[in-house]
Amino acid sequence: MITPDAIPNVTDERLCWLVLRDELRKKSGRLGLFGWLTVLAGRGAEGAEIGGDERRERLSERMTYYSIAVDASAQILSPDERRHLRTTAQVPDWFRPDVQRRYEEIRKRR
Repeated sequence: MITPDAIPNVTDERLCWLVLRDELRKKSGRLGLFGWLTVLAGRGAEGAEIGGDERRERLSERMTYYSIAVDASAQILSPDERRHLRTTAQVPDWFRPDVQRRYEEIRKRR
């Protein structure tokens, strides 16, 4: 988590990503129905390894989609919102829903 007293010298887009990354990783790592079926079906060592590989691949794919969505949302920050981001390490209220909307659009296209 980024704190206001330790804001790194990075682009605003990167700062948005750093602010949200842990939250998005948790969200991306949740197992859906397919994930639980994969875990339950792969009870042996080989099955668990395959299930783990698939899960890591899905997590990586989801995080990639989120990074694209965060970058696109950061592009439309106003100068005042950028200042606020730089001083507080917080994104505006509209930012998270906008990222989620863009993420869903990206997933539908893939």
